[in-house]
Amino acid sequence: MPAAVAIVVRGGKVLFTRRANEPYAGMWDVPGGFMEAGEAPAAAVDRELREELGVGARTARFVGFATDRYGPRGFSVLTIVYRVTLEAGPITPTDDVAEARWFARDRVPIASVAFPGLRRLLRRYFAGPTGS
Repeated sequence: MPAAVAIVVRGGKVLFTRRANEPYAGMWDVPGGFMEAGEAPAAAVDRELREELGVGARTARFVGFATDRYGPRGFSVLTIVYRVTLEAGPITPTDDVAEARWFARDRVPIASVAFPGLRRLLRRYFAGPTGS
């Protein structure tokens, strides 16, 4: 199942969301979710941002792919990851998001990210020159 997610960076900080639902309820994640039939990945990440945070993407740049399972014994997920700049406006957690919090780049909660494949991609991203 394809998904599209966003690494949101603003003013040297990175936005993480706390999952409201299983699998991995209460763990950190980045905003995003499953693509709908016929939907382009960048359009999906914009839609998911609007659903989860009440604000869309102003820009989206492809970062890479992560592969995971939706829960320990769940179905396979191919996640398309974008670095996103949000449109202006307040962030209001809704839908599948229990909390949205900005972290300094050197304090991102990667070890507490729900999905192992996404966790690996985020480690590489923040260790490289684009993530610093």
